[in-house]
Amino acid sequence: MTGGQARLPPAVARARLLVRRSLADLSPGDLVLVGLSGGADSLALAAAIGFVAPRAGLRWGAVVVDHRLQPGSERVAAEAADQARKLGADLVRVERVDATGAGRLGPEGSAREARLDALRRVATETPAAAVLLAHTRDDQAETVLLGL
Repeated sequence: MTGGQARLPPAVARARLLVRRSLADLSPGDLVLVGLSGGADSLALAAAIGFVAPRAGLRWGAVVVDHRLQPGSERVAAEAADQARKLGADLVRVERVDATGAGRLGPEGSAREARLDALRRVATETPAAAVLLAHTRDDQAETVLLGL
């Protein structure tokens, strides 16, 4: 501790900095959406946005996509939505999608397409100035930031 304040963990400071930079061109009052799965990566992104957005005069919301591919997915989606509310989200939407049609994309590709379609739909309806997505280092199929 220095000066009576706890030192922010470097990963948290870096996440907040990257979010702040990503949102720098937005106008006060704009809405930023985050795709929230409830996993560690998307929760970390939501926490960073939940800290940065209000200080930048922005509103933020979470879009939780329930692919309905596993038993209990509705409960997992509800828990992720509750986390977003606890982080101060101005808007929380749970979108249930049909990702069962594997087709040429396979199950993961179909789920990804359904998720991105749901995010685009909510971004258009709200309307959102930006949509931020978190992903693991291994998942290069999804972008870190999808600017609209």
